[in-house]
Amino acid sequence: MRRIFKNHSKPVNPSETVHQSERIFAALVLTGILSLGAGLTLLQTAFAAPATLSESITRLVRLKDQKVGQNLDRKQANRLPPRIANTVRQDLSRQTGIAPGKLKITEFSQETWKDGCLGLPKSGEFCTQALVPGWRVVVSNGRKTWVYRTNSTGQVVRLQNSDTPVSSIPKDLPKAVTSAILPIAAEQLEVTPDKIRLVQAEKKTWPDACLGIYAPDILCAPATVDGWQVTVEGSGKRLVYRTNATGSVVKVDQLASLPNSVRDAVLREASGQFKLPTTELSIIQAQQYNWDSCLGLGGINESCLTNAIPGWQVTVQNKLQLLVYHTNSDGSIVKFNQAASKLSDAGILKPTPIPTSELPPSLDKNVVFRAIESGGFTGRTYETVLLNDGSLMRVRIGDANDSERSVLRIPVQQVRQFQQMLERQQFAQFKNLSYPAPSGAADHITYTLSSRKGTVRYTDINQESLPAPLEKVIQDWNRLASSAQR
Repeated sequence: MRRIFKNHSKPVNPSETVHQSERIFAALVLTGILSLGAGLTLLQTAFAAPATLSESITRLVRLKDQKVGQNLDRKQANRLPPRIANTVRQDLSRQTGIAPGKLKITEFSQETWKDGCLGLPKSGEFCTQALVPGWRVVVSNGRKTWVYRTNSTGQVVRLQNSDTPVSSIPKDLPKAVTSAILPIAAEQLEVTPDKIRLVQAEKKTWPDACLGIYAPDILCAPATVDGWQVTVEGSGKRLVYRTNATGSVVKVDQLASLPNSVRDAVLREASGQFKLPTTELSIIQAQQYNWDSCLGLGGINESCLTNAIPGWQVTVQNKLQLLVYHTNSDGSIVKFNQAASKLSDAGILKPTPIPTSELPPSLDKNVVFRAIESGGFTGRTYETVLLNDGSLMRVRIGDANDSERSVLRIPVQQVRQFQQMLERQQFAQFKNLSYPAPSGAADHITYTLSSRKGTVRYTDINQESLPAPLEKVIQDWNRLASSAQR
């Protein structure tokens, strides 16, 4: 016997069905159950139905689609642009000789750099003080890692050697060297040795037993010394050290250790103070100091706290002047030391070119420096020549019997120090220039100094009106010649 079940439910109302679908769909959208694909499918089905979705549901769907689109845009924006990746690989390939295809980008991130140099200024470079959006890119060949900084377009690319990880420190760096450096660095940076990180190490051959770092009245054995240049970091600061091969001699390289923030601040101050382009400024000396609260430049009636403020004394040179500045540790405070500076003023002579016909002969290959003096009451001319081996030869021009000829000796290391001084004072900038005596002056002595890079001429009565860097060369030359021994 067949049973028949009657349906006692009410007839289905199409309008109610649509509203029920809307409620279910809204619940799914609001609870996030729908995936992007399912949402689009359901949306297409809903629009295909004769009944229309309510405006509230439509807005929900559009908001969800908009959010998904924003997530996709954000993900796309965070990708390293291929153009920047290729630029970084090509730059590193040029520097290392490694084929671009063997260089893999292992890490990248969007950054905002503090200046136009991307926080990595070169020596003497002035950086625009504006925030620069860009990228930090890590590249590896499987054995070594390099860190790059770029701007947002890849037009500015700089290698950040300082961020090379410890694993890139040469394996043959002796433990004796690191053991010698760490306690010294810890004391100078005021941290424990375990807080010191090795940043970079490189084999070097130093010119003498002083490792190329000199102090007054210290003689250095002239033999070359194999050793290391090691950069360490601690408490947010970095120091560069020079050592011999065993670490028994350790010296801090103050100029190389000068923080970029201090370098930039001093150059910026000097440029603004003396209205000089930074291209005419160079930092030639830096020394760490512990200042009082006035950075060592307090006035007579000024009260300066004696609490030590770590900082720097930095010497800047241009064509006419030596400018000395005192700073705190990060360069946020910069003060000008006028007393220690050598400034040009209206009394500085303006040079004139030496006519080619009046230039002395070029220096022989083994000659480091030459000084010719002529005139005065006697009218005689003397020539003094410094040779590579430390010989200092003095003769009177026109003396047929060589009766006034003398040969003296100067330690070779002092010769090298003198050569380095010529480089620091940029003697080449005085190439073939003359600082003549005032019109009508008589009985003066004319000096003609020549290095391998140029010649300069001046007189004894205008020596006080010469540019400071040239004065420094003259003083050091006179001191070197007077120290010579038979």
